[in-house]
Amino acid sequence: MNEKFKNKIRSLREEHFPGRSIRSLDKELELYFGKHFYAYLSKVEAGALPSLDFIKKVKEAYSLSVDEYEDLVQAYFKQKFEDEIISESQRSGITLRPDPLVFRKVNKKKSL
Repeated sequence: MNEKFKNKIRSLREEHFPGRSIRSLDKELELYFGKHFYAYLSKVEAGALPSLDFIKKVKEAYSLSVDEYEDLVQAYFKQKFEDEIISESQRSGITLRPDPLVFRKVNKKKSL
């Protein structure tokens, strides 16, 4: 589940339409996404996050199983959350760095 959303949606397209480019899928996908769908789908596969309605259309157009759809939605929300956290930290000027782990040397008592 460490995949980014753009990689997940690209892999689903390649899995359901093997060996075909986005533009060559006009007959199959234009019904679901409308004319010039390939421009928007290309942007999504390049990293732009779509709306939830678009994800529902992908489910219908690609005939996704329940598991595939759930994985896609999880990848979407994970990416959206990460993007919002990063943009919020940049706006507020807060840097997100992990705290360094500090260990203290503990002296053991000598037994008599």
